[in-house]
Amino acid sequence: MTKRKTINIEIDDLKKIYDYALSHCREICPEKRDPYTCIIIVEIGKLLGVSPPCVEDYGGFSEKTFKDLIKEIENRRGKTIEQVLEEIRDKGYKSLQDQIDEMDGRFALDVLKAYEKRRKKEEEKN
Repeated sequence: MTKRKTINIEIDDLKKIYDYALSHCREICPEKRDPYTCIIIVEIGKLLGVSPPCVEDYGGFSEKTFKDLIKEIENRRGKTIEQVLEEIRDKGYKSLQDQIDEMDGRFALDVLKAYEKRRKKEEEKN
């Protein structure tokens, strides 16, 4: 079992780092985003009482949020998310909704994988 490393940081310093990270959210996301880091940013935001923009955009940021998003896409299109993404990849975009579904569907899948990875990492620590 590896020892968990921790640091002490003043809350004002954490807020400054968090604000700096949010500039990435506002300026670069969704073009470049890392779902694993997004989860961390959301968790820090909960501690500080300040949510990143994606929390409002998606109506939350949790496994349930992204499972529901996938179900919404699947129900609207009558296919599994994998089939939706494959069809868009093969046939290209036919509408703005295709672009949104691809971006949101892929991100939702990646976020769910990141949550699973975090869960496994936490289990290894215990």
